[in-house]
Amino acid sequence: MSSIKWSAVAVLVLLLTVIGLVMVALHYHGKSVTAQASIKQLQRETATQTAIISTQALSFQRANEIAATAQQYTATITGNAQEKEIEYRTILKKQPTCSLAISADVADRLLDYANSLRSSAMHPDTVKSDSASPATAAPGTMTYCQAVLWIDPLLTAIDQANNQLSAIRQIEKDRQNAKSQTTP
Repeated sequence: MSSIKWSAVAVLVLLLTVIGLVMVALHYHGKSVTAQASIKQLQRETATQTAIISTQALSFQRANEIAATAQQYTATITGNAQEKEIEYRTILKKQPTCSLAISADVADRLLDYANSLRSSAMHPDTVKSDSASPATAAPGTMTYCQAVLWIDPLLTAIDQANNQLSAIRQIEKDRQNAKSQTTP
């Protein structure tokens, strides 16, 4: 009888050990399944973030290309404008009417408008004031030659501004296209 008791105890211990091992296996299997689901979710998030970062990098690269093109265009037209100014000054030196003054009301209006445009575009830092260029006349007076010399720089400034606005529109269009491609 004692051998039956020991075999029953041995079977019971063996059964409890098997049950314990099964419970441990199920516990770690559950953790493994949860960890795998977590890993898959993290991989999806990483892939999404990689796509976003890649799109942003391409957008930055495209914006830099557009800005560089705009800057090159600005340098080119500024150089051309300076060459034209030298040419115009050479031509105007020979003109007898070059020193004649424009009527005071027209000159005042032009100078006031130019100064208001300049002051609205300048930073309000009074320490670094914009000094008058040597081509400007005394306040309130302007010669016909000075007016002629203003035309090409003004047209150049308008051309530069239009080119910059065009570049901004192109960058915004590219940004919208990139945004629509990443949005499902």
